[in-house]
Amino acid sequence: MSMQNVKRWQWILISLIIGAGFGYIAHLPTADWHSAFGKTISQQEFEEGLVREQSGLKWFRNLVVYPESIDDGNKQLKLLIVSGEYFDGRLQDQNGTRVAVWNPRCFIAEGAYMPITPNSRSKDTGTVIDYLKTVKGASFAYAWWRDPAWAIGLWTAGSFLVIGLIWPTLINLIAFASLSRPREEKGIDLSKVSSGSSQPAPPKEVDLEAAAKMAAELEGKLGVDAGATPQQQQQQKHQPLPPPVLTAGALDSLSEEERRAREFGQDRDDFYPTDRHAHPKEKNFQPKEDKLKP
Repeated sequence: MSMQNVKRWQWILISLIIGAGFGYIAHLPTADWHSAFGKTISQQEFEEGLVREQSGLKWFRNLVVYPESIDDGNKQLKLLIVSGEYFDGRLQDQNGTRVAVWNPRCFIAEGAYMPITPNSRSKDTGTVIDYLKTVKGASFAYAWWRDPAWAIGLWTAGSFLVIGLIWPTLINLIAFASLSRPREEKGIDLSKVSSGSSQPAPPKEVDLEAAAKMAAELEGKLGVDAGATPQQQQQQKHQPLPPPVLTAGALDSLSEEERRAREFGQDRDDFYPTDRHAHPKEKNFQPKEDKLKP
């Protein structure tokens, strides 16, 4: 699936997941402190480095305070690591010249900080951050992006802004030349279509009068009595129809010519006289006298 097919709400969901994931990773404990912050210094070196100078520069400078935590058995200890560049007071030879060299170092403070050499502004209780604020000329930054209270929220908000809002807008400008995607055509809504077989339609109302009339016509044609039982009706259907009766009126209706044209006779094989039809070729046949007749 190409990126232009991903909708904005999907980009927003992706941004929230990515932001929350990076925020969680950001405040996980650092695996290797020496490589990340440098070698550790003692509390005495830490406090001296904040006030002593070399060539107008503090021995412990460019300070950044990192919130960290470590697992100590069944509980988790919260620490503050003061990381910076430290000069130990010993000059080193570089190209034939003795110079001051600052190296990465860190100081680890756990819980309340109790200074070795208190000043007029320091308090009896407080964190190492509170102590740094009381030291004249000391400047530091706080790594808020490592603070669990800020890491997840800030990473999620930043990811939402970049991935959820800016990125899909750029894709829409490139793909559609518009800040938003064009509206998609609505498809056919199949949610109301039943998956099962359709129910048969209810029977229509029958016209009783028309049905009775049709039944009467059939009874008249079949000669079946509607009031009879089913067995009687079946017997009436199989009874042969009576032969037609010839009446005198039917015979009188025949014309005289038709009567003359019809001749009835009986052959040896006939049980009763039948109508004789002469063959067309024998219409003018005249029987010859029998020569054998005496």
